Amino acid sequence: MSGDILLPLVNNVALLLAMGVLFDAFAFNEAKPSLPKRITSGLILGCIAIAIMSMPLSITSGVIIDTRSILLSVSGLFFGVIPTVIAASMAAVFRIMEGGQGTIAGLLIIMTSAGIGIYCYQWKQRLGHEVIKGYQLYLMGLTVHVSMMVCLLVLPYSTLGLLLSEITLPIIVIFPLATVLLGGLLSQQISRKKAEAALRESERTSNHARHRLEATFSAIPDLLFEMDIEGRYLACHASDPDDLVAKPEELIGKSVFDFIPLDEAQIIVEAIREADLKGISKGRQVTLQVGRGLREFELSVSRKHDDESSEHHFIVLSRDITERKRHERELHIAATAFDSQEGMLITDAEHRILRVNNAFTRVTGYEAEEAIGNTPAFLQSGKHSEDFYQTMMESLSKNNYWQGEVWNQRKSGEIYPQHLTITAVQTSAGEITNYVGAFTDITQRKQDEADIHQLAFYDSLTGLPNRRSLQERLDSALSSCRHTRQLGAVFFIDLDNFKNLNDTAGHDQGDKLLVEVANRLNSCVRNADMVARLGGDEFIVILENLGVDESNVLAQVKDIVAKVILTIQAPLTIGTQAYHPTCSIGIALFSEKDFSDEVMKRSDMAMYQAKSSGKNTYRFFDPVAEEALCSLARMDADLRFALSNQQLELHYQPQYRCQTLIGAEALLRWKHPDRGMVSPAEFIPLAEDTGLILPIGEWVIRQACKQLQQWQERPETAELFIAVNVSARQFCQDNFVESVRQLLNTYGVSAEKLKLELTESLVLMDVEDTIQKMQALRSYGIRFALDDFGTGYSSLSHLKRLPLDQIKIDRSFIRDVPEDQDDSEIVQAIIAMGQNLGLNVLAEGVETDEQLAFLTELDCLDIQGFLLGRPSSIDKFETTYIPANMSRLGMA
Repeated sequence: MSGDILLPLVNNVALLLAMGVLFDAFAFNEAKPSLPKRITSGLILGCIAIAIMSMPLSITSGVIIDTRSILLSVSGLFFGVIPTVIAASMAAVFRIMEGGQGTIAGLLIIMTSAGIGIYCYQWKQRLGHEVIKGYQLYLMGLTVHVSMMVCLLVLPYSTLGLLLSEITLPIIVIFPLATVLLGGLLSQQISRKKAEAALRESERTSNHARHRLEATFSAIPDLLFEMDIEGRYLACHASDPDDLVAKPEELIGKSVFDFIPLDEAQIIVEAIREADLKGISKGRQVTLQVGRGLREFELSVSRKHDDESSEHHFIVLSRDITERKRHERELHIAATAFDSQEGMLITDAEHRILRVNNAFTRVTGYEAEEAIGNTPAFLQSGKHSEDFYQTMMESLSKNNYWQGEVWNQRKSGEIYPQHLTITAVQTSAGEITNYVGAFTDITQRKQDEADIHQLAFYDSLTGLPNRRSLQERLDSALSSCRHTRQLGAVFFIDLDNFKNLNDTAGHDQGDKLLVEVANRLNSCVRNADMVARLGGDEFIVILENLGVDESNVLAQVKDIVAKVILTIQAPLTIGTQAYHPTCSIGIALFSEKDFSDEVMKRSDMAMYQAKSSGKNTYRFFDPVAEEALCSLARMDADLRFALSNQQLELHYQPQYRCQTLIGAEALLRWKHPDRGMVSPAEFIPLAEDTGLILPIGEWVIRQACKQLQQWQERPETAELFIAVNVSARQFCQDNFVESVRQLLNTYGVSAEKLKLELTESLVLMDVEDTIQKMQALRSYGIRFALDDFGTGYSSLSHLKRLPLDQIKIDRSFIRDVPEDQDDSEIVQAIIAMGQNLGLNVLAEGVETDEQLAFLTELDCLDIQGFLLGRPSSIDKFETTYIPANMSRLGMA
């Protein structure tokens, strides 16, 4: 290589060495240099790059070779992204300004060198390498400069040949080595800085620990000793030498037995030995004569861990607790007597008062001077007998303690309750020296208890006993009956039209009426009887001990109830108008055999009978007729209301044939506003008895026709039918056939889409009439199914005559198939019979896959049951079962 080539490269290398100074000056050996440092270093690196590029090796016009590749790659590796990007940008701008045919190659070299350096920096950060090894630096340098040679390939071929012959060897050999040297210099700086930082941190930590230990020792008021197992002093520390039994230098090497009395020294050694066994010993106390006099100390000993020595040493902390012990003794009596907000007094053994506290004066009204010298007897109210005080003194003598409630008298003469505790103070020998009394004025607590009792057991409006008090009183009355055998009575009183008064005159006026009624009821009964308010406008009267003769009791009760009705209906002024209240009364007698819940229920039912009898009257409980009448009357009224107020609704349970939806059975449901869904088993029998089944049945068929009208207008539901159950009473009506025909015409429904389900019992009521009506309806196209087949007594001859389309196997036979052999055989026989008669057979109550498989095997293809679908509202039916059926048929 000629001197013309070597000299520029040497100059470039000298500039590269400036990177080391820059790296050290800007602290890039730190974990994360600040942003200003990174920007400034980037600018300086950019200037170095420009300087290098200003002293290049010029091979031909427009083509310059320098060490910028080393600068930028090493910058990326050690300085990171921001400085390198800044330096590369400045170098690129300078190269563009230089111009010439090598501009593009020069820019590529700048970007490639910087990029490889930054990539290696990211690699170093990701792996956590702080120092880069030499071979790693060489590989990076070789990669950079092979890439540099590749970048030169963009030069013209004529220029490239001359260039490669001149610079290939220095670039491939010298430049990677220069990269290693420069990178090694920076790596050494990092190692040196780390070692210096570690040394500084170690010195700082050591100094901090030493200062903290010195400060800790200075702050600890306790005596600190290091001892061996025999109690010899090995080291000691005392913030005040007067706390020691001897001078510190005299203690070292000596035993505790040399300075401390035997008993106290033995305590110290025992604490050390306990620490030797358990690791620590706490709580032992010694009394020592030290420079400041006789002092009490508490010991805490722990075994010192020293792996280099087999002999155990112990750290002994000795805390001066002299003042604490003195305070504990001084506070013993004060804590017993006066550290409280309670009234306190201290007496001598003869019960003469020695001291009282401020709370005593505040509660009793007596100043300390008035109380001292007296006995507590001067506070007595006179409400307690001598036996009470005798029992108190005997308990105090036996147990040295007594507590309880006492009624005492204030200086003002007021008698008040207090909770009193008396404690005897004894010497260590058991001799009583004093008595300490502590008491609390519980007047407010007693009042609160009375208020709570009033709220709990009495009505806040009328002052009458409430439901809870009533229950206790009725239980007590019944218990009394079991001893006296006398009868009693309960009046359940409900004001008539009270709601109207509330709505028109307002609740305030309604409350006035309730108070007046309470007073009037109390005026009608004996003092021994009870009047209670149950709630709202309901009142209860309990009459006890009316006698054992039932006829005489009835006479008494009738007299009293007549008086009550007459008294209640006396006019009174509500607002500005006269009001004539009335009431309905239910009466239940009770004896020793009855229970409170039953008595209340009977009187309640009797009251409703009185209401239904025209109000302003009374009724005695009738255990048979009244119960049935009330129940039926309420349900009948509710059912009539339901029919006219849209509480009835149809639910639809799907019926399938070969897993395809073919129709649904319409099932009646009653959505009661208070009771929720009422089972048809509860209201259908009542409807049959009252004749309400006729309008209900007509409503069901009408709703089914309405639904069929909607379905036949939609392709996906046009082929579905609806099966409707028909009651015997409805079917027997002379106009049944005509009413069904009119409904079909009204809604334009195809008759074959309506299926009427009849029970076996209906068919057998009047076979000839049934056949005639069925044939008439069949002529319109209506189909018939025999419901619950197998549970009645229909014969084959009847089945052959009836124009049936289908028989439905009752769910009671399906429930246990195929496990139950008998039921399985019955089902098989029914299916075979139906098939032989040419009837379609439907199994209802199918709930399991096993039942479905069993029926399918017997060619019973029409299925209804929870397995395939539960009864549901029309909305749910149409959104659940119809789309699924469409998908199955490929209509979706």
